[in-house]
Amino acid sequence: MKKTALFFAAAYILQAQAAYKEVPNDWSRIQIPSSHAPMAVGSASNGCQFGAQILPEQGIGYFDIRRFRNRFYGQPSTIALVQSMGQFVYQTTGEAMLIGDLSQPIGGLMSYAHVSHQNGLDVDVYFASVQQGQIPDKDYEAPTVVDKAKGIMRLERWKPAYRQALYAIATHPDTDRIFVNSIIKQHLCQTETDRDWLRKIRPWGGHDGHFHVRLRCPANNELCQSQKPVPAGDGCNEGLDKWIRDQSNAILNPKPAKPTAPKPRSEPPQTCLMLLLEMQGKSGMSK
Repeated sequence: MKKTALFFAAAYILQAQAAYKEVPNDWSRIQIPSSHAPMAVGSASNGCQFGAQILPEQGIGYFDIRRFRNRFYGQPSTIALVQSMGQFVYQTTGEAMLIGDLSQPIGGLMSYAHVSHQNGLDVDVYFASVQQGQIPDKDYEAPTVVDKAKGIMRLERWKPAYRQALYAIATHPDTDRIFVNSIIKQHLCQTETDRDWLRKIRPWGGHDGHFHVRLRCPANNELCQSQKPVPAGDGCNEGLDKWIRDQSNAILNPKPAKPTAPKPRSEPPQTCLMLLLEMQGKSGMSK
């Protein structure tokens, strides 16, 4: 019975992915996590994960959408962080944040949408929320909360729940950094009286309909590669203004795109390649 249920679940996911014109790669063809002990391997942009856990579709203060992507797997610290954030958001606002992609069952490179999210330590949280218990549209596309051309917030779209979600995650000890649009970072710099927690909020391109959370490498995960430490200070400086000006200028005064050759991808860590071969063998797949 269990095998039958897994077969139909996998068939549904593959059918849904085909509808979205996804071309699966070796990593995305693996439909279930490994049975190993949890471990993050490599970096966010070139790694994999052992023993991934499943984020339940909904919990207190959160609802995970787009389950057809089969990207709701993460390391234990990632799952715990989402649940901790949800608890705080619900307790302070009564709402539930919408969750996007985590990682694939064994991590690895996704066939579309992300280069990172490979080692089970990344999660996207939409700037979108519903009342606890409400069922959202599972194909929901969060609208932007900024006007990039004008360099300002769309405050009519900004909700207290978004600030609470950012605060809960930024003050969590397992969080390494959070990527948001520079305009959102500026808004927080202008509205927060205690700006110490803003250090982990990092300006980045895009990220105006969701924010991207990256966790620290878990203790004793010796094969996990961390990024360079976040610089000291709250990040509310002139460099932030430049991010906003450059973003606005790129929209108002676009330059012709220069043709660029695709960058060659680094080979995944050997440990990840061994995991992939193991899981392909268990699934009866061949290259």
